[in-house]
Amino acid sequence: MEILNKDSGKFSSKALGWAVLLFVLLLLPNIVVTCLGSDLEGNPLKRIAYLTLSILLVLLPSVFMRWRNYFLWMGTFFIFSPIEIGHVVFCKMPISTGLITSLFHTNFKETFELVSALYYYLVPLVALIVLYYWIALTKIPDEWTWSKNWKKGLLLSFILFNIGLWGAMRKLCQSTTDCSFTLYANTNAAFKGKYKKTYPADLIYGVGEFLCLEREIKIMNRRLADFSFKAKKEKGVPEREIYVLVIGESSRYSNFSVNGYHRETSPNLDNAENLVSYSKAGSEANLTEVALQLLLTRATADSPQTAYEEKALTDAFIECGYKTAWLGNQAANYEFVQRITGKMDYRDFPTTEFGAPDNYDEDLLPDFKRIIQENTSKQLIVLHLLGSHFRYNSRYPESFCRFQPALTGTSSYDVIEPANKDIFVNSYDNTVYYTDSILGEVIRQLESAEAIASMVYISDHAENLYDDERLMFMHGNTQPSEYEIHIPFFFWYSDAYKKFFPEKVNQIVQHKEKRISTRNLFYSFLSIAGITTPYDNPELDITSPAFKEDSVWRTITPDKRIIKTK
Repeated sequence: MEILNKDSGKFSSKALGWAVLLFVLLLLPNIVVTCLGSDLEGNPLKRIAYLTLSILLVLLPSVFMRWRNYFLWMGTFFIFSPIEIGHVVFCKMPISTGLITSLFHTNFKETFELVSALYYYLVPLVALIVLYYWIALTKIPDEWTWSKNWKKGLLLSFILFNIGLWGAMRKLCQSTTDCSFTLYANTNAAFKGKYKKTYPADLIYGVGEFLCLEREIKIMNRRLADFSFKAKKEKGVPEREIYVLVIGESSRYSNFSVNGYHRETSPNLDNAENLVSYSKAGSEANLTEVALQLLLTRATADSPQTAYEEKALTDAFIECGYKTAWLGNQAANYEFVQRITGKMDYRDFPTTEFGAPDNYDEDLLPDFKRIIQENTSKQLIVLHLLGSHFRYNSRYPESFCRFQPALTGTSSYDVIEPANKDIFVNSYDNTVYYTDSILGEVIRQLESAEAIASMVYISDHAENLYDDERLMFMHGNTQPSEYEIHIPFFFWYSDAYKKFFPEKVNQIVQHKEKRISTRNLFYSFLSIAGITTPYDNPELDITSPAFKEDSVWRTITPDKRIIKTK
């Protein structure tokens, strides 16, 4: 079968060789991912599938244009390929929206310093780019194009491969839910995720998502420009104040030994003084993006739109003159989070996706310690952990693999089945054990500050671990179980805090067996810090004698229904 169209002129094997060389250069980032990517480690079939998708994806534009124009156009991605290659070499993962955002927000001075440091790498890179374009312009015949049969073959191969890929994703996702809506959504997300990790689609997606985020943030800022909580302090505080909000991920109340779990998963919290654990805390959403909005604003499952009509808890602290910081190990691509953190004094996000190996929550601690040591009079610090997000074994260092057998390597969705429940539970408990160490260090740092200080830990939602006959796993179900709603809620306070706010501590302790939910956090956390606003609601404030517990948990599902759980 002829490769070239009959109007392409004389065939030249030498020119074809140059074309193959340029194609290999275009495919170089994908080859590096195939060799070093953590998602593909130890799985030859995944590597073959990834490389096949890469070849088809990179070849696809050539179906619609002449070869020379194709190589000239694709040269744009070749210019940016060192970013992908470098990220894979150092982080074992393709580029992400977090990295793209970081690159766009890097100032000229930082960029110049980086380029200067990489001078010896930059020179050969520029030479290679010049060589690429010289070959494309002088060695590839301008009239060359695919024959009709080859065009049809490439298009058909691309379509059939994607159908097979979608089917494979559906099969993997079937083990996590029996709900057709959730299955369809999860399958599409997993399918899209493959493209988000394949160059150059990941670059296009990352830049596109960044631009969309920037646009949405501007819209939100304009909408909220005139909004104010009119927040003020209840009374003057003569000492230094530090308030820490730690947001967990997929944490289950019942898997912490401090809450009665049969395994010792939280030794630091077990032995912590001045710690209060709420036994009946529930999440009003079982997806992180929605849960964060309901945690940090007055929005509820019944009125989620409030998150976009009013500012957030952090803004109230800013109004009261607090120095604020957000240390996140995820959620760089949520416009809501980007909006509120854009107003804070300091923010830091990871440049990798959450699937990256060695992306541990302890990486947040150096910045946390540095901020504590600044000795600022009034501080708010938010820590957003990766916590117990699947893949569980990627959430903790090997030294925290206490409960075995556990997941190893890059095993993930392909091993999801009830027969592996014990392995999943062991791995999950290891994440709790690791989270306990993070919380223990946060408490130690606050103790050493000798300030009026408190810490609240609350998870965005919980997790299913094949707990009953429904065999539900992970979270995000349209018919959520109690296991993915029942979350831990811890309140720790310093001796100085109790001395200055004794009644608040007494009320928090008195209410610890009452039913609460994430809707209580906004009012309670502001009150914990002694901040008052016209929006105060004592019935939703656990520091108030007028507090009233929830009769049921109300949770908004991925398909926007409200589920009540007793």
